[in-house]
Amino acid sequence: MPIIRRRSRKLIVAGLAGAAVMGAVGGGTTMYFIQDLKEKQSMERSKYEQRITELEQSQLLHLNTMKTAWVPLKDIPPGHRIEAKDLKEVRLPADAAPANLASLKDEVEGKGAKIGLLKGTPITRSMLFEEAPTPDDLRHREMKAVYLPSNLIKGDVVDIRVQFPTGQDYIVLSKKKIDKLQTPAFWTTLSEQEILLLSSALVDAYLHQATIYALTYVEPELQAKAIPTYPPNEEVAKLIASDPNIVQRAEKQLETAVRRLLEEDLRERNTEQQVQMSEIHVVPALAGTARSPDSWSPASSGGQTTSDRSTGSFPAGGSEEVNEPRVERDVEAEQILGGYGLETSATTAAEGTQDDELIFSAP
Repeated sequence: MPIIRRRSRKLIVAGLAGAAVMGAVGGGTTMYFIQDLKEKQSMERSKYEQRITELEQSQLLHLNTMKTAWVPLKDIPPGHRIEAKDLKEVRLPADAAPANLASLKDEVEGKGAKIGLLKGTPITRSMLFEEAPTPDDLRHREMKAVYLPSNLIKGDVVDIRVQFPTGQDYIVLSKKKIDKLQTPAFWTTLSEQEILLLSSALVDAYLHQATIYALTYVEPELQAKAIPTYPPNEEVAKLIASDPNIVQRAEKQLETAVRRLLEEDLRERNTEQQVQMSEIHVVPALAGTARSPDSWSPASSGGQTTSDRSTGSFPAGGSEEVNEPRVERDVEAEQILGGYGLETSATTAAEGTQDDELIFSAP
C-alpha cells in the first residue's frame, strides 16, 4: 500500500512537472509571438505615420501651389454685369489653371461678360470687359424716327446712321443698347454730346430727305465701338439755335414717315391674309367663273360682270337663283374684310389732316 502511494505521488509530481514545463514552453512561445507582433505593428505604424507625413507635406505643397478661381453659380448671358451674389470661390491646380485666370474677386465683380458663362466655369480676364462708369450727363431717350431692323430685339446693340440721297452714309451714334423696344419706338441712353449730334442729324435728314436707320452688332461684347463719322453742319447748328422747334418738327416729320412705312407693311400683310381667307369661301358652282375678291363686295354691281349687265344674262349654267348664294358670299366677304379699306382710307385722311396734332416724344 505504501509502495502504491509512493508511486502515485511520483506520477503526480512528474505530471505536474511536465505540465509546468509545457506551460513554461507555451508561455515563452506566446510571449515571443506577442513581442514579435508588437514589433511588426510598431514597424507598420512607423511606416504609415511616415507615409501620412509625406502625403500631408505633398498635399500642403499642392495647396500652396493651387490658384484661386471664381466660378458663376448660374449661367450668365453675354453683356450681363456680374454681381457678388453670382460668384463662388474655388481652388484649381497650378498646372491646370489658365495663365489669365481672374484670382481676385475685384477682378470679376462689376465687370461685364463678353460671352455666355456657364455655371461652374472658371472665369478668365479675357471673358470680361470693363463697364464704363455712368457719366453725369447720361439720359434716357425715346426715339421713333429711326428705321429699325425687322429682327431687332431688346438688348441688341446698334449703330444709328444717316444716309443722304447722294449715297453718303455716316455714323451718328455708336454702340447704343436697346433698353426697351416697342416698334417703331425704342429707348436708349445718350450723353449730352450725343443728344446734340442726334438733333443735328434729325434736322439734316428733314432738310435733305435723308434716312436715319439702325444697324445691329454681330458680337457686341467682342467688337470694338465704332467711331462716329457724322460731321455736324454749322448751318444746321445755327438753325437749331435760332429756332429750337425745328428739331421737334424734323423728328415729327421723320416719325410720320417711319409710321407710314409700318402701316403700309401691316396693310400688305393684312391684305394677303384676307385673300387667303377669301379663297376658302369659293362656291364650287361658281368655281369656273373668274372673279376677284373685290367682286364679292356689295359695291360690285350686284355681283354681275360687265358683259352680264349688258346682256341681262347670268353666268353660264346659272340662273337668278345664283343671286342668293352670291349675296351670302357678299356678306361673308364683308365680315372678313370688316370695312378695312374704308377704315384705312379714313385713318390715312385723318393722319393727313391732323398731322400737327399727333403726339411724339420731344428730344
